[in-house]
Amino acid sequence: MIEIALNKALFIQFVNFVLLIFILNALLYRPIRQAIKQREEKINQDREEANRLAKEAEIRLNEWNKGLEEAKKAGLEKQGELMKGAKDEERAIITKVREETEDFIKKMRAEMAKDMEVARETLKTQAEAFSLEIAEKILGRPIK
Repeated sequence: MIEIALNKALFIQFVNFVLLIFILNALLYRPIRQAIKQREEKINQDREEANRLAKEAEIRLNEWNKGLEEAKKAGLEKQGELMKGAKDEERAIITKVREETEDFIKKMRAEMAKDMEVARETLKTQAEAFSLEIAEKILGRPIK
């Protein structure tokens, strides 16, 4: 069996143990605990900064998306205005062309009617001359 003697050696070992605890605490444990605490604080700060930046990025993204939607809306409105203007202009051009075409057709019909009247008069005059000539040939004498 092991016997523990209560003598100076036990007292020296106990003092040595207590002294070693204080020395290790001062030189080793306290700096390690302090380094771990600083690391945890740094990690927490970095997490908070990351969360703050993520929120800021989300806000900026939402603002950007809102601006993009507004730009799209403005673009579609502008496109609608341009399309309406183009359709109005198209209608105006088509109306103008139709009016010009109708005027042209009326002028051509009037010109054709005038030409037909001239041709009728010419044919009438020529027909009278031809009929007199034919009648003279058939009768064999001149007709007045």
